[in-house]
Amino acid sequence: MKKRIIALFLCLASLVVILPGCSGGITPDSEYRGEQLTMYLTETIYDLDPARAYKNESTRNVVSLLFDTLFVLDESGKVQPSLAASYTVKENKEENEYFMYITLANTNWSDNTPISADDVVFAWKRLLNPNNSYEAAALLFDIKGARAYNEGEGSKDDVQIIADQKRLTIQFETAIDYDQFLLNLTSLALAPLREDYVGSYKDSDWAKKPGTMICSGPFKLSRISFAENSSVRYSDINYTEKKKDQNDNTIYVDATEPARFKETVVSAFVIERNSYYYRNSAKEESLDKSVTPYKIFVDCAMSDEDIKTAYENGIITYMGDIPMSLRETYANDAVVEDSLSTNLIYLNENAEIYGDKLFAVKEVRQALSMVIDREAIAKKLVFAEAATGLVPTGVFDSNSAKKTFRDATDTQYEYLKLNVDAAKKLLKDADIDPTDYSFSITYATYDEVHTYIAETVAKAWNELGFDVELNARGTVANNDYYKGTKEIPADICDDLYYEDLVSGSFEVIILDLVAYSADPFGVLAPYATQFSGQAMDMSQVDNYQLANHITGYCSEEYNTLMEEIYAIKKAEDRTEKLHKAEDILMNDMPVIPVVFNKSAYLVNDNLDLNNSKLFGKEKNSNYYATGATLRYATVDNYDAYLDDCEAFIESKYDEYKENPLAYLGNIAFADISWEDFKEESSYYKYLFEKVTPKTVKEQAKLEKEQNKDKKK
Repeated sequence: MKKRIIALFLCLASLVVILPGCSGGITPDSEYRGEQLTMYLTETIYDLDPARAYKNESTRNVVSLLFDTLFVLDESGKVQPSLAASYTVKENKEENEYFMYITLANTNWSDNTPISADDVVFAWKRLLNPNNSYEAAALLFDIKGARAYNEGEGSKDDVQIIADQKRLTIQFETAIDYDQFLLNLTSLALAPLREDYVGSYKDSDWAKKPGTMICSGPFKLSRISFAENSSVRYSDINYTEKKKDQNDNTIYVDATEPARFKETVVSAFVIERNSYYYRNSAKEESLDKSVTPYKIFVDCAMSDEDIKTAYENGIITYMGDIPMSLRETYANDAVVEDSLSTNLIYLNENAEIYGDKLFAVKEVRQALSMVIDREAIAKKLVFAEAATGLVPTGVFDSNSAKKTFRDATDTQYEYLKLNVDAAKKLLKDADIDPTDYSFSITYATYDEVHTYIAETVAKAWNELGFDVELNARGTVANNDYYKGTKEIPADICDDLYYEDLVSGSFEVIILDLVAYSADPFGVLAPYATQFSGQAMDMSQVDNYQLANHITGYCSEEYNTLMEEIYAIKKAEDRTEKLHKAEDILMNDMPVIPVVFNKSAYLVNDNLDLNNSKLFGKEKNSNYYATGATLRYATVDNYDAYLDDCEAFIESKYDEYKENPLAYLGNIAFADISWEDFKEESSYYKYLFEKVTPKTVKEQAKLEKEQNKDKKK
């Protein structure tokens, strides 16, 4: 885990530290609301928008705690209703009319507003908007008017999804495979969203802090803390400059030259129970009716050794993103599952390298792939598997978990095999001298797996003869002006890596390709121009064109094949062509698969997950439902757990108060003793004020008796 030059806060206490970007103060709870647990879910996260959670596996896992979907996959890979209570299909073949009606379940957003069909309509039309770039848009193309709207040939009003309170009416272009459509609806990218939140804020930044986001899942984001690292700076062209006009009025203009900004990172975040998730508050139903933990604290600033020590002392109850340095240690203890995610490399075919579009040469892409030692990388990562194709492990072959896409093929792709001599010959035959070219690999500094892969691949390509540099991209405090608020809000982070990715401002870039659903079509379709989901330039209405994949890849053969696949409406009838589509991509190599990611997590002995039942049904598969695993989490003895946490913090107190940057509740360690800290810190009281379920029940009983006496 990359060490940050910031305060290393200890476990529970550190997780509620106030730093820039953390709003408000905390007072001790006056009543017991549920268990407050420490977990290590991920390194750092910056954007919790469910439609954008598909370029980083760890982000997807956290987002699944915050947003629910209409349908989910259960343990056996079968589609089950979640936010949807029921659905029906109605066909009138003579009139060529095909409808699906979905009735939503009775559950609320985290502000106690009922989740409605309008929220679904808004989220789906947002994906389809031709001014936006969302690869998941193709999942909705079967809906009448959806594809035409996305291609600029129709309006959003022509999209036949109609909301009537809890009822959603969907009309399709023709008869479709309804089971396949329901499988698509398990995608987080299609999760309902609130227009009054998303639509009133800058589209890309609404899901970065508690005050501007609202959640439909079992948890909500209640706190996020940032820390500034002055020793690291990043260049940014996508920022707003504050200037004066000729009348000395303050104006904001787009930057014309890059500027450098200090790194600002997430140091900790807290997710809190959504008190209205499948709970009727009007009937005073129990707070833990649907979600047991009250809060989950996540410290992103801890060193690997701190994480290990806290986990082995029972303080960290769940480790959902095991640091690379600890993976060998816990390899036999971790629960390992398919993550429906492939780590891969995008090559920008539009990038000019010394005047040449180097990556537009197929032989170059093939050669670069053939010098990557995937087996060695997978071994180092421990929880990974050398990629044998593009479609990740766990994705279905059709619409059933009985056979996966990977199990259905035994093709050994030549350009995924390590063969340095063959790579050199490819370059020679294409008249490419590697020593003539220099380019960079862009990667996210906050993801240690991406960092390791970027470094390893750069070394292999340098040995091939290219001059390859690393372009480390991180996060800075927001520097963009928002017209709606007429300010530059600095309490969120701009992810420069993600901005580079979505804008195509890279030569080569590392990312996770997370499947939108367990359907292979969603993985393969975006490489076809008509299904790319990329925003179009609509400035010239009479002369606009569909945009190619973000890499610039465009193959007429591939476009034609994907159109044929789209026209086949029975999932089992298109599998052969889907495999052919992967064959084309693995020959053309517009993207280079490196490893299939594995989801691995650790559960401490004191944490109980065995009661994870969803309304009498088996818990969801971890494919898209980390929330199903954690929403009923509880420690065996909560009072003992609090005692252990208190003792652990006390044992480390002197060690951490040597760090002058360390704060707890705005009280510096260096100027206060442990005893005074316990008395003066509202955070300490907040965490360890022992109000147990038993005492709450006794108090409630007493109040009830007192009320009876008053009535008498």
